[in-house]
Amino acid sequence: MLTWMQHHKKYLVVTIWISVIAFVGAGFVGWGSYDFNTDRSNSVAKVGNEKISHEEFNLKYSQLFSYYSQLNNNNYTQEQAQKDGLDIQAINELIQEKLLLSYAKTLGLEVSEEEIAYDLAHQKIFHNASGVFDKNLYYNILSRNNYTPKTYEKLIHDELLLKKINMILNLQIKNEELDMFAASFLMQDKLKIQVIHANNIPINEAELKQTWEKNKELYKTQKTYNLATYFLKPDNEKINDKELQDYYDENKNNYKDFSGKILNLEQSKNQVLKDIKLSKLKLKANESYVALRKNELSFDKNITINDADIYYPLELIQKGKEGDFIKPFKFKDGYMIAKIIKINPAQTMTFEQAKDEVSKLYIKEKTKSILEEKAKIALENFQGIDIGTYSRDSAKGSKVGNMMNDAEFSEFLMQVFDSNKAKSYVLFDDKAVIYEIIAQTLENKNKEEVYRFIIEQSARQTKQSLIKEELLKKLIELYPIQRYYKGSTN
Repeated sequence: MLTWMQHHKKYLVVTIWISVIAFVGAGFVGWGSYDFNTDRSNSVAKVGNEKISHEEFNLKYSQLFSYYSQLNNNNYTQEQAQKDGLDIQAINELIQEKLLLSYAKTLGLEVSEEEIAYDLAHQKIFHNASGVFDKNLYYNILSRNNYTPKTYEKLIHDELLLKKINMILNLQIKNEELDMFAASFLMQDKLKIQVIHANNIPINEAELKQTWEKNKELYKTQKTYNLATYFLKPDNEKINDKELQDYYDENKNNYKDFSGKILNLEQSKNQVLKDIKLSKLKLKANESYVALRKNELSFDKNITINDADIYYPLELIQKGKEGDFIKPFKFKDGYMIAKIIKINPAQTMTFEQAKDEVSKLYIKEKTKSILEEKAKIALENFQGIDIGTYSRDSAKGSKVGNMMNDAEFSEFLMQVFDSNKAKSYVLFDDKAVIYEIIAQTLENKNKEEVYRFIIEQSARQTKQSLIKEELLKKLIELYPIQRYYKGSTN
């Protein structure tokens, strides 16, 4: 499902630009998200000097979940998202954005505080009943959703910078390009089709083992780390007003609104209280770290983690060796100290360990091979039925019936119109659809005028997408990518 949506998205005729507030708005209304507490680790990935934070990951995941949910009439579930690898798609899209941000900064592009303030002031979610930006409403909404103004304004900054780099890539469409795109868009094919299904595929144990032998390097156990840990949580001591005021006076530059104005103590009180308790706990954590190293204190829990457990300081752990201590790091609502007891390297799975996963690959490859063989034979004596005339954006007609669902039919049309063959086939997981184009026509000029704006936008978007695709290939060579999050382990 997700593969089709990702591919089909290229051909949406209206450019989809969703602002930062749409990302956050998705999170506000409870769309799918991952529980990434920023106190647990610094980032999920790094591109050049640009880190991808957990907040950014969650917002991107929420945006994608919202997008696919709306495409599926709100029937998209967390289980389906996990199956589709939505978390990995979120990471990949963020990596692409960070590549473009790095390039934008190399070009000297900047976003001023005035631009951020202007954008923020026009986000209606923060407007009061009078339609005016309300800073108290702004702070309250962010606080309720565990975002600081600094974090949110950084997201706005990056979004505005991405818009600037995209404007550079948004080149003028030539008349010849527009004519070609219009012809492609308005072309109609009269089609005959025949659907061939694959029967249940029996598993041949010897062939299955051969599939494993050929692909066994793809099936590895995860590298794991046995850690001894010690967790410290803040005391419930009461902070008096003087201590609160003194800490605020010393650190008030850390508490600012979107325009850079320092917040007063009342506005930042909750965060100040939290910071005081964590600063006190940090001293205690450092003392405990020394005591643990001297064997004057015992670790309280042994755990095993892997490279997908981003709540832990993976960079330090991955670079460490057995016996190394990990200094206090923020974890949940406190601090944790760890010691690397044992490092278990990734190993190639045995045939029995990998059997279930290899079976899926075997059936998929076997099905594809059988369908392709049947499709080639059927092409020689094609006896399809006439299903009518369709353009690239047509909905499924009644003559198609149950031969394909709506998503499959859209994918089928896309491949037909992207192919230069008048007679061929399209493969799906469980069927092959053989087709023949028996006539082609161009829709009338009146329809071209009706769709002119859409055609221009789609042509511009397609050209920009192709340019961006080539640029990203080059940027990957310029800015090193480090992934700390490898995917959900659920």
